[in-house]
Amino acid sequence: MNREIRILMLEDVGAGSELVEQELSRAQVNFSSKHVETREDYLRELVTFAPDVILADSNLSQFNSHEARRLLEEQNFDIPIVLVNSSIPDELAIESLNEGVDDDILKCSLKQLPAVVLNALKKKELEQKKEKTETALRRKEDQYRLIAENTSDLICLVDRNGNFIYVSPSVQEVLGYRPEELIGRDFFSLIHPDDEEAVRTVFRESSLFKNRQTTEYRSQRKGGEWRSLESASSWVFDERGKPQRAVIVSRDLTDRKRLEEQLRHSQKMEAVGNLAGGLAHDFNNLLTAIIGFTDILLTHTNNPEKVRKDAEEIKKAGERAAALTRQLLAFSRKQVLQPKVLDLNAAVANIHKMMRRLIGEDIDFVVHTKPDLGAVRADPGQIEQVIVNLIINARDAMPRGGKLTLETSHVELDDTFPSQPINLMPGNYVVLAVSDTGCGMDAETQSHLFEPFFTTKEQGKGTGLGLSTVYGIVKQSGGAISVESELGSGTSFKIYLPRIGEVVTAGEVAKGSMELARGSETILLVEDEEMVRSLVRNVLEKNGYKVLEAANGWDALRNIKEYNGEIHLVMTDLVMPQMGGRELVQRLACLRTRTKVLYMTGYTDDSAEHRGASDVDTAFIQKPFTPATLTRKVREVLEKKRKAGMAGSG
Repeated sequence: MNREIRILMLEDVGAGSELVEQELSRAQVNFSSKHVETREDYLRELVTFAPDVILADSNLSQFNSHEARRLLEEQNFDIPIVLVNSSIPDELAIESLNEGVDDDILKCSLKQLPAVVLNALKKKELEQKKEKTETALRRKEDQYRLIAENTSDLICLVDRNGNFIYVSPSVQEVLGYRPEELIGRDFFSLIHPDDEEAVRTVFRESSLFKNRQTTEYRSQRKGGEWRSLESASSWVFDERGKPQRAVIVSRDLTDRKRLEEQLRHSQKMEAVGNLAGGLAHDFNNLLTAIIGFTDILLTHTNNPEKVRKDAEEIKKAGERAAALTRQLLAFSRKQVLQPKVLDLNAAVANIHKMMRRLIGEDIDFVVHTKPDLGAVRADPGQIEQVIVNLIINARDAMPRGGKLTLETSHVELDDTFPSQPINLMPGNYVVLAVSDTGCGMDAETQSHLFEPFFTTKEQGKGTGLGLSTVYGIVKQSGGAISVESELGSGTSFKIYLPRIGEVVTAGEVAKGSMELARGSETILLVEDEEMVRSLVRNVLEKNGYKVLEAANGWDALRNIKEYNGEIHLVMTDLVMPQMGGRELVQRLACLRTRTKVLYMTGYTDDSAEHRGASDVDTAFIQKPFTPATLTRKVREVLEKKRKAGMAGSG
């Protein structure tokens, strides 16, 4: 050691101190020393001399080494003491060693003194460093514990087998459990079965690539309720690089998702309002064709071939009107549909037809679609909403006209692909691009672009929900969205959706599609609209069925009680005055337990759900339907394997 060591010698006057100093000097120890004999001198020099080490004679006449050590502790001094014995340690010396004296040495072995002194100092230095390190660790642990115990986010640790080893107190607010209830339990046991494999994959990737991974899933509360969580997970590895435990930070998204759902519905309503004017024009054209061809039909009753051709034109116009109605209903649907295999080119072409008139004549609306684009798995209604929102956004960015381009393509992303779009795994993607030549955006605007309620439009001209809705839908569909824009140079949005290998089927168009499926069963028909009831009755009777009619639910109940034969099928409108179809079926359940049910509805599937007719085994037929569609659906329901109890009963 280069620095000077201050040594306080506690001994009687004699030659001992000189021998000590000689040995230290011979070992080239840089030191200074002071000698004390009394308790008072000892206490004084502890302060004024501030020794690094104390050499205490075991045979002091004034006071002993045991008391010297006690005084150090009372005065809060942390100084090593080396006991110098003139002979084999006596009981007092041994007691001193047991009570904290750092080392001892015999006077006859003073050649070892330099090493003993240096070792005592080194030992004390290591102890002090250890204490500082432990204090710092405790302080950090206290800080992290304070954060974990006072954050609303759920923080937990799981071992390499997925079992909880720590859970923050916020788990009681999020999932209803006390932390101790989850310790040792399997983390994946709380995850919805449909989400479990995806979460396991994220955990494996986080461990494999040694990075932080984020995923969304449903987790079950103690009472059984499912909550939507977003979790970021990262692994702690040992010195060999093997994963030991995972840190999972989760945030409850349930309320936010509920709000997003409400916002999406609000945006759909706004889109419906914008589309209404354009759709009205198309409906007028269709109605003109229907009325005109009907008049022609009436004037050619003596020409069967001409009547057939005119009737075909009327049917085509009606089918087009029905298709437009379905599109309009899709925008106002409140519930999210199940994802389907979707041809994005077909969706783009469909939207282009609807939006041309809405965009305005001063904007050049161009569409470029990539052949052999491939399919995506997404909700058709949501994807339509994404495209419409981006088109409306582009239109509003060009108040004086410009060019709007809607384009599809596909791309294979790898590790060398630029950072946009963020958080996309390597693979094949279908790309939808919506570009405009409008005013563009600066970097500050782009940074807030997808935040709910953020808008650059004048007050009253926008809700700020459009792009946040787009972002949420794209993210739910497993994709990502990027934006490129400069002030004065326009904007381009690109949506990336995973490309799948499944083939998009346009639906079966068999040669016999106009042939009607026949039968001989008895059907109870319940419909409050006389025209519809008359049409359905005529179609069914012409195809061999026996039909019992009822104009409402109460009439149906009377018929069912008065009719003694078997009723094979109840075919009822879902929404009727006085008693709806759902209530009717519930009342019939105890009377005709083997009777099957087919609901007719002019509403969307989610509207049926709101009216309580969303049972798994419940059959629907959507209005308007053709005679062929009607008879096929009736046979399909009748030929299903019979189940105990009435389908649709609750």
